[in-house]
Amino acid sequence: MPDSSKGLGGFNRRDLLRLSVITGAGLAVGAPLLSACSVDSGTSGGAEQSSTPGATRKAIGNGITEKKELAPFQFGGPAGEKPGIPKRIAWANTSDAEFFLQITRSIELAATARGLEFVTAIANDDSAKNVEQIETFLQRGIGALCIQPLDANAQAPLMKRAIEAGAAVMSLVTPPSTSQAVADQYKVGNTQGLAAAKYITEKLGGKAKAVYFNIDTIEVLKARHQGVLDGLKSAGSGVKIVSDVQPSALTQDGGFKAMNTILQAHPDVNVVVGGDTHCLGALSALKAAGKDRPEMYLSGIDGDEQALAEIRKGGAYKASFAFAYPLMGYAWGQFAADWLEGKPIPQVMQFNAVELNSAEIIDRYQADMKAVAETWKNAATYFTLLGSVRYQERDQFINYAA
Repeated sequence: MPDSSKGLGGFNRRDLLRLSVITGAGLAVGAPLLSACSVDSGTSGGAEQSSTPGATRKAIGNGITEKKELAPFQFGGPAGEKPGIPKRIAWANTSDAEFFLQITRSIELAATARGLEFVTAIANDDSAKNVEQIETFLQRGIGALCIQPLDANAQAPLMKRAIEAGAAVMSLVTPPSTSQAVADQYKVGNTQGLAAAKYITEKLGGKAKAVYFNIDTIEVLKARHQGVLDGLKSAGSGVKIVSDVQPSALTQDGGFKAMNTILQAHPDVNVVVGGDTHCLGALSALKAAGKDRPEMYLSGIDGDEQALAEIRKGGAYKASFAFAYPLMGYAWGQFAADWLEGKPIPQVMQFNAVELNSAEIIDRYQADMKAVAETWKNAATYFTLLGSVRYQERDQFINYAA
């Protein structure tokens, strides 16, 4: 049976965390009072002493508030002024989910390699605790803060305060930040749709009855939706999208139920695309109805371990498009060290969705994620790095969801 565990609004806990990472949808669990945090808006002129030891706090304005085209990042740019702040990197982790722990291990590995102290704390999805832990980091003194969205409104003043104190703030999609890790959702969806179209053209004679599971209640994923549809349509008029629907819950059970309903009207569906969670549920429904066939094409997004296991079997589940979270953590550690040496770091780290469609490719991907220090040399496979900023230009922080 598919996984039917549900969290807030029908989302299970792991999927809520994953979506907060890739979409920037902060998990608003109640904004705590910030009066005890001594938060300054940074609008006063001049400089003042920061609560961060060894730093002089500097007003930095509002940063870059409108989206702009950023040039490709180039390694080896000239170093500038060095910040006189502690060589310490902090990771304000919100959960003990496995992919967050992978990020933790990778940050620590890079920090150790570059002679930085690494500190972390887990908030267990408690917004007030998360804010308290960040405040503790700032009081102790840090050179870099790594952070992901939990309650973006509550986190933002502390993130700006860290930037004012001279620290690099490296975030998963949440502004304000020195460097943001994001995903181009249209590109992610289009990559998935084009891969399905290629299979339809080469293996299904250009004819398909396709199902797409969207998640349009999350605004930024509408771009992914359009990308998938544009990709599918590239296979020509033989492709019929017989159902484009959002299941009732972001769980495997949600996908299972939606697929059962679809099969009643369209029993000859042969292509299913969406997120791994929904598509795994759909596969369970196809199996239960005796309609799963090896020549079918199912693909998901996220690199879910269960999806990868299905791909290895060589059946209907053909591909999953994954994101290199462990490598991102290692990059954060490296960029923190560069920042403290006055070197430039990228303003945006854009995830490239990696197509995992065979046991060989899955093995290579998993090996890369286990050996991030080596993989780092070929990071362009997994990330597109854009923009450039140094400590002395810290007023050019990104203040929009890139």
